[in-house]
Amino acid sequence: MKFNTTRFGEIDIDEGKIITFPLGIPGFTELKRYVLLDYKEPIRWLHAVDDPDVAFIVTDPFTLFPDYNLKLDDEEENFLGIKDPAYVVVLVILTASESNLTANLKAPIVFNASNLKAAQILIDDERYSFKAPLPVMPKESSK
Repeated sequence: MKFNTTRFGEIDIDEGKIITFPLGIPGFTELKRYVLLDYKEPIRWLHAVDDPDVAFIVTDPFTLFPDYNLKLDDEEENFLGIKDPAYVVVLVILTASESNLTANLKAPIVFNASNLKAAQILIDDERYSFKAPLPVMPKESSK
């Protein structure tokens, strides 16, 4: 299947890789179908299939925040059809401003890799913020 994007032009994707958000993403509830596009590790794009302008920069939170912890409740697991925790994929949306880059640890994107059903989950944990500054990564030394 081909679809257009304002950032990457026309993209050809396997329809079997479309992630479905039955409730949409808050602020974008009319958009239900997304695809993950690789960018530069550990960054990816979560791109709306049905709107060429809508895409979110996402990453695996556990890579940048090793102490990050997420516990889905039974209702969330049932909604996503999760039967095996090995199929749970967690991503957080990154936001770039002129001065910094932040991660939304309070409302991660969670999807079931076995059925590609997804939702943005709100975490009731005051340790996490909607705008958590990304940790400073050490620069690789050049040899």
